[in-house]
Amino acid sequence: MGTPLSVFTGAWFALFGAGVLVWCAGEVRIRRRLRRDGVSGMARVLPDPEAAEDHADTAPVLGYLVDGHGEVVARPRGWTTIRRTSGLTVDSLVPVFYDPVCPEQVAVEGGGQSRSDVFWLLLGLVFAAAGVALFVGAF
Repeated sequence: MGTPLSVFTGAWFALFGAGVLVWCAGEVRIRRRLRRDGVSGMARVLPDPEAAEDHADTAPVLGYLVDGHGEVVARPRGWTTIRRTSGLTVDSLVPVFYDPVCPEQVAVEGGGQSRSDVFWLLLGLVFAAAGVALFVGAF
């Protein structure tokens, strides 16, 4: 049997990788559901009210009108790119899909999410595979 550190590290890497995979799959599923069953509309990219704060959320802030709810301000689901694309500059209009029951759940149409999804998928797979290899190698 290997060292307790390799067992712990293998288990941690495997759980972290599995968590990233589950999170990524969930975000893709939510965005697909919003695009398939959601209501389409146009949203305006608003200035970030928390721009002075140091936070890691690079998702744009969107404002859009929803019947019965007025103006909704929300960040889109699954936005995991490191920097904002040129199509999401402040005051630009972007096509969105939102859930009519919970209009705060919104997905931007287009926007190049597939590269970001592949990155997170590969990251999760690498961590999970490394964790399994470390864990199995310990025995």
